[in-house]
Amino acid sequence: MPALKSDLVPRILDVFLERGYDGATLVHLANAAGLSKASLYHHYPGGKVEMAAALVHHAIADLQNQAFNPLQTQPPREGIVLFVSGFSNYVQGGHSDCILSILGRHLTAHEEIGPLKEAISSQFNDWQHSLAAIYEQLGCKPKRANREAQQLLSSLYGALLTSKMHNKPELFARTIKRIQKELGRTYEA
Repeated sequence: MPALKSDLVPRILDVFLERGYDGATLVHLANAAGLSKASLYHHYPGGKVEMAAALVHHAIADLQNQAFNPLQTQPPREGIVLFVSGFSNYVQGGHSDCILSILGRHLTAHEEIGPLKEAISSQFNDWQHSLAAIYEQLGCKPKRANREAQQLLSSLYGALLTSKMHNKPELFARTIKRIQKELGRTYEA
């Protein structure tokens, strides 16, 4: 049975997560997909650039679903706690990485994936504004709400990077617990 394009995303994602954009060769990607290079090109005629774009769109949808939707569907205090849990789930408690951050490190070095920079940057701006709006609902003034949103995203991504550099997911897990505890203390009902 021929592979469906949607079935290929998790397979090629693993290669990009493990090897980064530069190290994800077509041979590695085809092997992971269980296809020949020609068959992989059939699904992604734009090559590695098109695959990276598919991963960006997939990651945005996944993060939106797991982390950011609770900000819109839950009361503010519960929504922000669920946001932190959802982000942790997205990166499997620090055992995985965020493809947006991996590709973000390569956007300036590779002109061919430069158009993805705008998509990632725009999405992060939207997400930061969503978080800031929640902080405002929790009683912060707009400037402070924006700083709190930036700090939360920086804490999550900083903890993820640190845990990946040390190969210790428990560092990320401890940060998640600390953030949730602080959020609970600061924004008690």
